[in-house]
Amino acid sequence: MTRRVNHRPIINPANHEVWPVLAKDQPVALVNERGWHLRGRVETLSSDRQCLWIQLDSGMGRQLVHHQDGFELESEKQAG
Repeated sequence: MTRRVNHRPIINPANHEVWPVLAKDQPVALVNERGWHLRGRVETLSSDRQCLWIQLDSGMGRQLVHHQDGFELESEKQAG
């Protein structure tokens, strides 16, 4: 007998467990606990707000960032 398993984590946008609503072409700066920075503009945000595509500055391509990858919006990190 097999059981159906739901691997989707519980997401609560009110607790900032996903990316906030970001507009296309909005400038963003992300930083992780090691101090790595990603700067660019929002290309797209997934409908569930778990994944964010950004076009990196200086022609460095684009980057997919999941909300659990350890990056935070730099302005939120400074405020917190």
